[in-house]
Amino acid sequence: MTRYFLITMLVLAAACSDKDKSSPLPFESIGSSKNQPGIGPNDGEPLGTAFTLPAGTRFVQRPNHRFDPDLDKLFGNANTFYVDVHLVNDDTVKGDRMIEFQPGLVMMDVAPGRIQNGMLMDRVLINMPPTGSGPGGVNDTVTVYLGVVCLNEDRGVPWGDNQEDDTRDYPIAKGMYLPSVVTSDPNLLRLISLLDGKDLRLKRHYNPREIFDEHYIEPEWMQIYSMIQKMVWKITEENGLGKEDIRELTNALNAYQ
Repeated sequence: MTRYFLITMLVLAAACSDKDKSSPLPFESIGSSKNQPGIGPNDGEPLGTAFTLPAGTRFVQRPNHRFDPDLDKLFGNANTFYVDVHLVNDDTVKGDRMIEFQPGLVMMDVAPGRIQNGMLMDRVLINMPPTGSGPGGVNDTVTVYLGVVCLNEDRGVPWGDNQEDDTRDYPIAKGMYLPSVVTSDPNLLRLISLLDGKDLRLKRHYNPREIFDEHYIEPEWMQIYSMIQKMVWKITEENGLGKEDIRELTNALNAYQ
């Protein structure tokens, strides 16, 4: 029985492997965007549709606001680094308001120095409470964190100077980014489409400093996020994705249905 069981399992494994290799791919290839502005080695702002907030809603700065590691405040399906977003709803009439951050939203570096631009890879909806009415009404600020990929492999990491006790163990870039455009780049949009519908919600943090330990071993849960970033860089820095790249990613994503 044992020998028969082992042979059966080997046959099934081989069949599954053959199925993975023969399954139709959504794309045969995804091209390179390394010559586009704001992407890869290039300066400038990426091309796309300007991001705007609904009337009555605005961004604010909170330079002294401590990073809150509550996972209920972390959104997105990538975690190369996090950007903080602070919002106020000035509308006292219409009640709660849903703010949509679209997949492909570019987060532009507005800090001194030359660091990464980021990009959101998933659709994020944030519920905004209204401003309190009457003499005691207050403009409550909603702070959330968006997990993004990096669009510029060779630029400095945004968390490199984190020394405060609230930031030093997290890949957070506080006060360094603002939403810019929703990308129109067809190659990045194709990659984003491969992630659509996959359960890649961020369910834990990682400490980016641990990566530089000579004995570091990447935990299994991190591997899919590293693969996503690797595929982004193949588009932004190299010659795009070939058939085997796309098959590698789609096969890995099958575990996140």
